Amino acid sequence: MKKYLLFLLALPFLWVSCSDDDNSFGIEELSYDGPNEAAPILPLGTFEAAARFPASITSDYSGRSLDVVQFYLENVPLRTWVKVYGDGGNNAPGTLLYEREVTDDVFPFRWNSHSLDIPVTINGDDLWIAIVVEHENGNYGSIGCDPGPATSNGDWFLDVDFTTNWETFRNFTNNAVSINWNIRGELTN
Repeated sequence: MKKYLLFLLALPFLWVSCSDDDNSFGIEELSYDGPNEAAPILPLGTFEAAARFPASITSDYSGRSLDVVQFYLENVPLRTWVKVYGDGGNNAPGTLLYEREVTDDVFPFRWNSHSLDIPVTINGDDLWIAIVVEHENGNYGSIGCDPGPATSNGDWFLDVDFTTNWETFRNFTNNAVSINWNIRGELTN
């Protein structure tokens, strides 16, 4: 009987401790990717990998701030930048809202984190988070990706040296590679 009574007294504590925790720090994450799998091999040049978060996602976060961009690098490229763009439409980003070169602050085979000097306020419009990598040698894997399959906005790509037209990485590889970039944005209140 004592064991039964002890169990009944402990039950409320177990129930409370197992309930969903609210996010007491007020941090939310924008991302499409899963765990890092690899980094696609890219030729010599400058490339921009981006994740587009449409208004249907960002409207839930209006008034909050994008404070941190996280991204995975397999190999450190010659140069690396973090960029954030506003709404430009379905197939290209709009106004450049933030840009920083982070070359001296990145490391290979790990998640890298960049705190924005000036946080970007979420206004409910499309938001593009991009990582630019410059390769001095061809056949080089730098920006990380998950194993896929790609979501509709997790694999945007721009070959800066040859075009101004954004496309999905699936399109760039003629549907041979279906991934999501390891790019994430942290939002705070």
